[in-house]
Amino acid sequence: MAQAQSQNGRQGGALSAIDRTFSRIEDAVTLFAAAFIFLLMLFVVCEVIGRYVFNRPIPGAIDWIEVYMAIFAFLPAAYAQRLGVHVRMELVVAKMRGRLLWGVECFAVCIGVVYCLIIIDKSWEHFLRSVIEGDSTIDVQLQTWPGKLVVPIALVLLCIRLIIQVWGYGRLALDPDRAPVAVPVILDAAEHARAEIEEVMGRETDDSTDPPDGGSKA
Repeated sequence: MAQAQSQNGRQGGALSAIDRTFSRIEDAVTLFAAAFIFLLMLFVVCEVIGRYVFNRPIPGAIDWIEVYMAIFAFLPAAYAQRLGVHVRMELVVAKMRGRLLWGVECFAVCIGVVYCLIIIDKSWEHFLRSVIEGDSTIDVQLQTWPGKLVVPIALVLLCIRLIIQVWGYGRLALDPDRAPVAVPVILDAAEHARAEIEEVMGRETDDSTDPPDGGSKA
């Protein structure tokens, strides 16, 4: 199965620098979302213990989860787009090569940018309406605007990532011989497996390994 992996080369100049800088923001946001998942797990454990052991459940536990689950559901979207791990239909694209591949990818990402801009506008309006009207949950009257604010923020990050990728795909469509920068590259099964091994081992895996203590290979 084809998989995509982010490529960050030094050949991209300004594009590579922008990609690296924005990647740090994506990493920080995704780390925050991951930490929130951990806190949510602790919250659920406390709720279960309180409900079934002490017969004192946390009031509005479901409301809290419903409102703030948007943090880990939406914030990592840009990070996932950078790595190319969103669900993709690659039946046709995986068979393309060169300028055609990069051109199709650029066109698809441009559509994504337009869609993101539309959804950002609508989600921001939804957030403002929840603030003005004081929208809250039914059980404990928990304000819903913090969770709704997460959506446009996450979409802005995703839109920036898509714009960076439009730049990356565009330069490759103009000159397919350039090294891919700031775009996910489709890997076949063997390449994907090798990349995962190298990531886990923390070093490149060679076909032959050097013997210990500086000895010679048999």
